[in-house]
Amino acid sequence: MHRHFGRRAFLKAIGVASAAGTLSSCAVAVAPTPAVEGGPTQAVETAAPTKLPAQRVTIRFSSVGWGGWLSEPWQAIVKDFNESQDRITVPEYEDVAEGYQKVMAAAAGNIAADVYMFENKYMYGFAARGFFLPLEEFVAATPEIKKEDYFENDWKECFFRGHQYLFPFDNSPAMIWYNPELFDAAGVAYPPDKFGGWDWEDFLMTAQSLTKGEGAERVFGWLGERGYYLLIWIWSNGGWFLTEDKTRCVVDSPEAMEALQWAVDLIRKYKVQPLPEQIPQGGTSGMFMAKRGAMAQRGTWWAIDLKAASRETGLKWNVAPHPDGKAGCWVRNPNDAWGIWIGSTHRNEAWEFIKFLDSDPSLEKLTRAGLSVSKKRILYSDVFLKQEPQDVHWYLFIDALEGHVRRHPDTAIFAEMMDIFNAEWDAIVAGQKTVQESMPVVAQKVNALLDACRAEGNCD
Repeated sequence: MHRHFGRRAFLKAIGVASAAGTLSSCAVAVAPTPAVEGGPTQAVETAAPTKLPAQRVTIRFSSVGWGGWLSEPWQAIVKDFNESQDRITVPEYEDVAEGYQKVMAAAAGNIAADVYMFENKYMYGFAARGFFLPLEEFVAATPEIKKEDYFENDWKECFFRGHQYLFPFDNSPAMIWYNPELFDAAGVAYPPDKFGGWDWEDFLMTAQSLTKGEGAERVFGWLGERGYYLLIWIWSNGGWFLTEDKTRCVVDSPEAMEALQWAVDLIRKYKVQPLPEQIPQGGTSGMFMAKRGAMAQRGTWWAIDLKAASRETGLKWNVAPHPDGKAGCWVRNPNDAWGIWIGSTHRNEAWEFIKFLDSDPSLEKLTRAGLSVSKKRILYSDVFLKQEPQDVHWYLFIDALEGHVRRHPDTAIFAEMMDIFNAEWDAIVAGQKTVQESMPVVAQKVNALLDACRAEGNCD
């Protein structure tokens, strides 16, 4: 996964066959499967903080898919940490470009890193198989940490079956990112700078007015995404992928299918969004940076890439809210967080490093790079709201967090669930199936997986 050209790729990290076997062997090697009331009977392994040793200790810190420009602020923070004290060394910032399956392979071989930066949606499957050390005792022993200092949803997304396995650091409300120069060249008004300022028909007319040219020179009005980004259309039309309690898949509801038909019509009927075969190497991110797309769809993290592109090529960009559907505007808000591998032999030192990552100076460095962090006082400050480029509508990310985001339908079977959906969606986009044919198939298969997951005690 190359985050600098598509950070949120849906990796087959914990698939039903190969990865499940890897995860099982890892769990046996390092820890019992966690359990709380209503789950399996094994006890959860926890570790209360202890006094740090006098000798210098080396720990490893790794992310998954944060290469390229996205790695720069992390490298700087690692350097700051090493210079701030003389007891713990983080030799370098590591990134696993190959994806989450390699993380599990490393754990199975007892060579995983001590601290990981994880996308929360993968946490459920990893925690169900005993990958993470529960953090609640560390959090309780750190009086400066108060959960009310963090966005409520970001904090909640770090828990699985009653235990906190991750510590929040960022959120990423999805926005429309647009190139004002392409709008100006087409004589089209910019998108609104507040939620509620346009609807789906306004959006379509705007995208049509911006779509021009043919072949390799064609400029598309809209560079929409697949997978979880389609939740934005579904939610805004009054539908759901899973029920709010995550117990049943309802993507075959009339509201959900109407929204998905709208999304595929943007590609096949209105042709304002490219077909897969029209997307060159580098993906939709590359198309936007090459000025072949007027509007794109990403979370806050994309600002790191676009800031770098602006420095190198002079690219101009801004953000706007998604348009309102029948049920308003609801956007996805994926989170990232830090966790400690349960096989770490330096758990206390790993926690000390996480505390440093969570310090205001570290979070301010991440914010200036372009992330929207989970600690509210940083995001509400001028560090975020008046960062460069200062003409960008940074406040929209806060507006989204305060009233336009919904929790992801993440479960311990996230990867398998999305494999099922994406396979059917790709067939729809290719013209091989219809939405009405495919979504009942998705619902049936996902519900069977949810039933099996609940029977194993890993889904509520």
